[in-house]
Amino acid sequence: WYYPNVVYVDKDLLPKTLYEKDASEFSKSPQILSFVGNQVTIRRADGSLIHISISPYPAILYEYVNNLKWEDAIRLCRFVKDQTLWACLAAMAIANKDMNTAEIAYASVGEIDKVQYISSIKDLPSKESRMAHILLFSGNVQDAETLLLQAGLIYQAIQVNINLYNWERALELAVKHKTHVDTVLAYRQKFLDDFSKKETNQRFLQYAEGLDVNWDKIKAKIELEIAKERERATATPIVRGSMIIQR
Repeated sequence: WYYPNVVYVDKDLLPKTLYEKDASEFSKSPQILSFVGNQVTIRRADGSLIHISISPYPAILYEYVNNLKWEDAIRLCRFVKDQTLWACLAAMAIANKDMNTAEIAYASVGEIDKVQYISSIKDLPSKESRMAHILLFSGNVQDAETLLLQAGLIYQAIQVNINLYNWERALELAVKHKTHVDTVLAYRQKFLDDFSKKETNQRFLQYAEGLDVNWDKIKAKIELEIAKERERATATPIVRGSMIIQR
């Protein structure tokens, strides 16, 4: 395994970061005596020793990434032209939240859907939203929601659950924070209509009763939420002594 931590970042990349070698030449019950750098010494069952080499490039890639030399890491991968190395770099970049490098690396291993998702993350207006969607990318849904709620981005937390079809959680948040209940109900109804189904969940039926779902108003509210987030993100605080001054 060139980069075992990939399981915490993107499990889809796991098989692409694996190096396999035919062990038939080692006979039965071989033992690894030493593994130094890229040199491996193996003892066969008959006592004879075999010395083999693995690629030195993963170790070089680790060094570049540990020192945050992303341009050097990209140049190395382009020079080696090895999909395994690109896959390692993609996972390493996500783990270090370097989305520019991640975008290049994922494109190089043909993960176009993920390239598009990473591009959309880069366009999000606030740091909190970008961080949350990086967590979502790695499958950490609960952590992503918590981050958004702590940042006061209630609509964004609701929308994350809508996008994941976590309808009951989306409604729970909307009711608790008294906002975007109509948004949740509208997306829920659209989902059901797309599959020619009727609402059977009593909680949704309860809140839908007497509520007028107006898509124009919902879209306007969503645009306002995005504008507010963008405005807040640009209002960077300046710290002077013990005072915080808003630009």
